[in-house]
Amino acid sequence: MKVPAAFQLLAALSPAELRQLAIFLDSPAFNRRPEMARLLAWWLDHRHEPPDRRALFQAVLPGKPYQERDGYLLLSRFTKRVEAFMLWQELQEHELERYALLLRNLRRRQRTALFRRSIRQAWARYHKRKAHSGHALYRGYDLEQLYYDYIASHDRQARTNLQAMSDRLDTFFLAEKLKQACLAYSRRITNQETYDIRLLEAVLKELARRPELLEVPAIQVYHACYRAVVCGGDERAFQALRRAMKAHRQGFPVQEIRDLYLLAINYCIRALNQGKEAFALEALTLYRQSLDQNYLLEDGHIPESAFGNIVSLGVKLRQFERTEAFIREYASFLRPAFRESLPRYALAKLAYARGRRSEALRLLATVDARQPFSYFGTKTLQLKVFYELGEWNALDNLLESMRVYLQRHTDLGYHREHYLLLHQFARRLLQLSPSDRSGRAELKRDVLQARSFREREWFLEQL
Repeated sequence: MKVPAAFQLLAALSPAELRQLAIFLDSPAFNRRPEMARLLAWWLDHRHEPPDRRALFQAVLPGKPYQERDGYLLLSRFTKRVEAFMLWQELQEHELERYALLLRNLRRRQRTALFRRSIRQAWARYHKRKAHSGHALYRGYDLEQLYYDYIASHDRQARTNLQAMSDRLDTFFLAEKLKQACLAYSRRITNQETYDIRLLEAVLKELARRPELLEVPAIQVYHACYRAVVCGGDERAFQALRRAMKAHRQGFPVQEIRDLYLLAINYCIRALNQGKEAFALEALTLYRQSLDQNYLLEDGHIPESAFGNIVSLGVKLRQFERTEAFIREYASFLRPAFRESLPRYALAKLAYARGRRSEALRLLATVDARQPFSYFGTKTLQLKVFYELGEWNALDNLLESMRVYLQRHTDLGYHREHYLLLHQFARRLLQLSPSDRSGRAELKRDVLQARSFREREWFLEQL
């Protein structure tokens, strides 16, 4: 039987939250149906068993004949109580939302003195928080709007705060549009999704006309991100982004600052792929900072791409001991599906960089390479080892399997171009004779000109 929505909600709550829910259901202020508390108690005793609506109904409402319609009604009412508890929880955690609701209530009741006192308190809390997200900017606009409604309804001749309200709406809109442009770029390069962020040109023109708006932290950070990452700005633009993030990162929610770190890292990776080697250390520094500040973990897990990139950068910079320590420390933070195979691949990559080819091949043989990035990571490393050991038949078979894989998998995004080049260049390298100087020079030229190719250094060493 399908798990009822009410039970799905309960499964999402922590033990502490379940205890709070029990108190909530016992309070007549929030619940006047005693069967709701009994239903929660029944679920706690039977949560690990398949749901049985009839047994539930008879335990919660003993003596009442079971009818399917009544069983659904019971669960529907319970779902609404659990949802009410979750909303109550949210209000406890978001003080300004509580003030906004209170102010609307006081306006409706025409409690002028209490309204004025509460809005002063709300503004004091707003300024004390020093939050920079778009949500925080909108809260400022909402408070101005509430105050405008209060003034306009009391004295039509009095000067209002309409200008302040308009200015706060501007800052919210400008910051959010810049943020959306940065997120659209991120989605385009990772998932090949395209979005049309309208009015962006107008936003940029307004910022050029009113540079004082760049003092607003959210606008400053996302404008710097847009110029550096989306527009592919020079190193000065990137350093402006780094300074803005350092100055204001404490005022952003974790999700937003995580996205900003990943966008800044993307800039470094792109610069690195263009041959700017200094950005390897910059990217690794950003990764480590985001780990130290607990920005990088998503729902308690480190993304596979971030784990792999940190290892690759550590190997590139020859920080072998530190990289090995990272692998062993953060392997348990990977999602269960990758908790064994990805650390093994990372250790194989580390072993290869240390010159331990046989150890690398042994580790690679234990890697479950069903995911595309695991498959190509494993094949790339095997390709290098086979070539360096002169295992020509094994290399030929590997290249053929890569060709078939690429032919079958066309949804690899921007990575596909790199792996097509890897296969093409490896095949040409394998077919070169030692005396073919012109072929060698031609391959070297093509490798150097392939801007999206990430194995340039290895191929140049072999040539």
